[in-house]
Formats: sequence, C-alpha cells, structure tokens
Amino acid sequence: MSMVERNARVAALMGAFFERASREDHAPDGRWEDGLDELFSTTVWGFRKILLVIVVARMLDGRYKASEAFYDCKPRALYEGPIRNELRERRIPHRRSGPLNVAKAAIGINSQWAAQRSPKKVADVVVRFVEEIESMERCELESFAVALHRRFLAESERVAEITAEVSPSSDPRFLHNLCSRLISEEPDGGNTPEHIMELALRAYHEDLRTGVEVVGHGGRASVSGIRGKSLGDVAERRADGTIVHAYEVTVKVLGEDRVRDSYESVKAFDLKEGVKTAEITILCRKEDSHPEVAAGLEEAGYLGKLAHRDLTYHFIEIHAWLLSQILRMTPAARLSFHEKLDEYVGDFNTSETVKRLWNELHTPPSE
Repeated sequence: MSMVERNARVAALMGAFFERASREDHAPDGRWEDGLDELFSTTVWGFRKILLVIVVARMLDGRYKASEAFYDCKPRALYEGPIRNELRERRIPHRRSGPLNVAKAAIGINSQWAAQRSPKKVADVVVRFVEEIESMERCELESFAVALHRRFLAESERVAEITAEVSPSSDPRFLHNLCSRLISEEPDGGNTPEHIMELALRAYHEDLRTGVEVVGHGGRASVSGIRGKSLGDVAERRADGTIVHAYEVTVKVLGEDRVRDSYESVKAFDLKEGVKTAEITILCRKEDSHPEVAAGLEEAGYLGKLAHRDLTYHFIEIHAWLLSQILRMTPAARLSFHEKLDEYVGDFNTSETVKRLWNELHTPPSE
C-alpha cells in the first residue's frame, strides 16, 4: 500500500483502539497488567513506544516479526508519521524518535537486544510481549492493542493533573532562582536550559519589538544543532535572515569531540546558507567548559574563548548570562518570560520531574 494509505489505516486503527480503551464498559485483561506496569513506570519512554510500533505494524501485516527483522516495518516513518500524530492529538507524552533510540539499529527485538539495553528488566518485558504478540490470533492481538492504548490514555490523564496554576512574577531574584534550580536539578538531558535560554531571548525581543527573531528547535535537545546541520541550539536572526548571534547550551562537559561535531554542523549550515560564521557563544557551567579555554573574566561570567580552526567559541557561565538577560528585560518582558516558561512546563511532553520541581518552586513554604 502507499504511504498515504498506510497512514490513513494506522490512524483508523489507533482511533478505534483509543475509542474502545476509553469506554468504561471495556474491562481490562489482567494477563498483561504487570508487564504494562513495568513499561509505564520507567522513565525510558522508548520501550513503551517500540511496543506500540510493533503492535501497529503487526496489525498492518500479520506476517511481520519484530523478533527477527524489526526494521522491516520502516519504524521511523511509521512512528514519526501517523503514530506520533495520534499521540499528539490526545496529548500523550512522547519523544521524537523514542522507539529508534532504544532499538539502536538492532536486527530483531529479542533476548540479544534486551541484554544490551538498560534497564534490562524493562527490555525483557518488551521481548516477552513481542514473543506473545507473534503467537496471537488477530482477535487476541486487538485485545492487547486496546490494553496498551488504555495505558497511554491513562498516562495522558495522569500527567495532565501534575502541573499547578502559577501567577506570573516579574521579580528578577525569584526568576533567576527559579531558572537556576531548574537547570541544576532537572536539566532533562539539556532540554530545560535550552528552552529557558530560548524563551528568555524571545521575551526580550518581543517586548522591545526589535524585529529580531529567536530561532530554536521547538523540540528536544537530542535534535539540537550540535548533531544536525543547523547553527547552534538557539539563534537570533534579523528579518533579512542574517544570524546575528548563535548559542550552544549545555550542562555536559564540552570536550574535543563535541567541539568537532559542533564545528562540522556549523560548516554544514554555512555551506547550505552561503554564509560564514565566525563565532559561537557557549552557555555552560564552569565545570563543563572545554579544558583548553583561554582565561577570560570569570568574575564577570566570561569563562574565556577557544579557537577551533576558523571558528571562535566564547564560553559564558550559564547562570551569570541568565541573570544579565533577566535584568535587561522590562517588567512586562519578565512577566512574559515567566508565562512562556509556565506554558513550556505545562506542555504534555515536558518531563514529569521538571513539572514536579516547577510545582515545588511555586509552592509557598508552610508556616
């Protein structure tokens, strides 16, 4: 079948499963509950998504065997197309390429694959389910699919109840402490600091109507510029398309390998756009800066610079940069910044641990 036909069929299948799963008169089958508890209690979301891809693929083709040839179903197109659309419509938490991140180019989803995954206990559950799926008649597979879809719906409802209502503040001290703790305690693989920096810049430029657009990735840090053909994680761009400032944001050590990857990404961007980038600003903690960074003005937050071939990296302490950015905002811009952060944290795809810390930081201390 064509891609359009397949996508439509997947949407119809998942829609029917979600509808059946949402009915109160559809009792769950207890045979699978313990295994599903394991899948939906781990913070590694990719395990539940890989199982969803396999179930959908098996519904499309009863001959498909993920235990032997996982990639025969073209999982990237299947997940990133119709499956993600159905999850997004129902505000079900998911990652951009969760299944592929745990598949790791494995030939089959079997015991050999599980032995190399962490947590192995959860990977073993996936393998057990795959073995069962491949022996199920279609009617039983449909029942399992409904049970799996019910758990996704329950996850959506559970996460929706976490985020508390917040009254925006323009107090610089409060906002800096709020952001610093989020960055330090719940960096979420780099997503937290990247979004904070992007939203801070956006609030500033929108308030002053500078005409400068703040360009981010609108997704997870795993698809940021340091791995793709783009210029940094966040950039400031004029109306004519000129990049005036590009930032990399990191809370991991930026060693030689990452600098090399970043350089290649910048050069790919330059070639594509017909420009020549001279400088990149790295926002990081002191302990994460490159070991060969030349002395800067640490008391002012400037950690120093690093020349890599024809590109210069300027390292700025992330918390110092954030404070200066907050202080240069008007009170209205700071309110907008807080509101934008609240919207980001409240998004169904933002990590649950980030949501819980956000709530804690907005809860007045008990008397």
